[in-house]
This record gives sequence, structure tokens and C-alpha cells, in this order.
Amino acid sequence: MSKMSSTIEKTNCDTLASVAASLATTTAGVAVKEIETLKQALQEKQNQLLAMETVCIRESERQVELEDSIIAWQDKYDRLYESHKRVQKVNQSLEDKLLKLVDRNSGERAQLTGDVATLSIRLAQANFNIAKLQREIERYKADISLAIQLLHCKPDSFLPQKVSALPLDIQSKVSAYMRLETNSHSDSESSITGVGVTTTAAYKVLPASDSPPPAPCPFPPTAMVYSMRGLGKC
Repeated sequence: MSKMSSTIEKTNCDTLASVAASLATTTAGVAVKEIETLKQALQEKQNQLLAMETVCIRESERQVELEDSIIAWQDKYDRLYESHKRVQKVNQSLEDKLLKLVDRNSGERAQLTGDVATLSIRLAQANFNIAKLQREIERYKADISLAIQLLHCKPDSFLPQKVSALPLDIQSKVSAYMRLETNSHSDSESSITGVGVTTTAAYKVLPASDSPPPAPCPFPPTAMVYSMRGLGKC
């Protein structure tokens, strides 16, 4: 019995040893696999960390570029803002000047409108006076034509006027005219004979305010200067 029990115990010990060995082998294989898996996972994590570090470096460089760009755009914005303020001031000044010009032009326009209205009235009055004077001229022409016809028909019916019988202002004008005619006639004769003679006709016409009022004359105006006695009767 003791031998059998010892044999059984020995068998059990061998079985336990083999089981333990198999368990140890299995555990070692599992541990190796786990270690390999962990190494692989660690390598992947390291690769991910390297990729993330590379991305971070790139993003840092890009951030630096963006900061430089932001600084440049901020500088441009500041310059544009200053330019905008200057242009706004200039526009305000120009607007004020334009408003002043509009006000001044409005006043000048109103003044010119009044001047045009006044000149239009004066022009109408001048046209009326011109028409009136033209009618008077036509009437005087008709009177002179009638007087000349009467002188041509009956020259003996009218007395010739002498220069001394004329009013003073008419006498001065007639004397001056006669002197001018005499001087021009003598100048023409001297130019024909080749002798140059310079004559100066100095005369003075009395103003209408200093001369006495002319006496009424019963004869036509043309009979005051011209004598028609040399003409034959009609």
C-alpha cells in the first residue's frame, strides 16, 4: 500500500510538473506576444508623436508666417485708416467750399437776373425811342423834300437868309464850315501846283447852353443856308 501510494504521489508530482511546465511555456509565449504587441503599439505611438511633433513644427512656422502677415495687414490698415481720415477732412473742406460757391453763385445769379430784367426794360425803351426817332426822321425827310420842291418850283417866293441873320450858334457853325471849305480848297490848289501849304482851322463852337434861343423862322430849314435864286421857275 505504501508503495502504491508513493507511486501515485510520484505520478501526481510528474503530472503537476508537466502541467506547470506547460503552463510556464504557455505563459511565456503569451508574455512574449504581449511584449511584442506592446512594442508594436509603443512604436506606433512614437511614430504618431513624431508626426504630431512635425505637424506642430509646421503649424508653428505657419503661425509665425501668419503673425507676420497679420502685422503687415495691421500696418496696411493703419495707413489706410490715416489716409481715410485725411481724405475725409479734404472732402469736408471741399464740401464747405462747394456750398460757399453755390451760395455765392445763387446770389450772383439773382443779381444777374435782376440786371437782365433791368437791361431788358432799357432795351425795350431804347427800341421804342429808336422807332420814335425813326418816325420823326421820316417826317423831317418829308418836310425837307416838300421844302425843296417848293424852292424848286418858286424860288422867288422865299427870301435868302444871311449869315448875320442866323442865331449865334448857327453862325459859328456856318463860319467854321466855310473856313474849313476854304482851307481844304487852298490845300488842294497848293498840292496841284507843287507847293505844300499847311493850314490849321481853329474854330470854337458855342455850346447850346451859352447860346441864346433861336428866333422863330417862317421859312423852311433849307432856306437858311442855301440861296435858290439861281434856279429857274417851274
